[in-house]
Amino acid sequence: MRKFFPLFITALMTISLSTSVLADSDAEQAAKAGLKAVTIFIDISRFSRKNGAAKKMTQSHQEFARHGYTLVAVNVYTENGDLEGFFVSYRQGDVMPNP
Repeated sequence: MRKFFPLFITALMTISLSTSVLADSDAEQAAKAGLKAVTIFIDISRFSRKNGAAKKMTQSHQEFARHGYTLVAVNVYTENGDLEGFFVSYRQGDVMPNP
């Protein structure tokens, strides 16, 4: 049993890492679908609120910028006074449309 558990955990970690590498990001999916605007939800766990929230948002902003999207808005989502995440909206193209 003691030998099986570490092997099992290692196998699960390998599977989860390989599937996350193969999966398209939200930005890639939006660009492939030709969406001109998109809103995503960035889920924040209780354990990563301080450092994890900023890191996840920075990664999201960079990924969407690589695909030609600009940030429109960030809205905080709370439940019972607890931070649960952010709704983040992006649009493709310039920040302000040309008149």
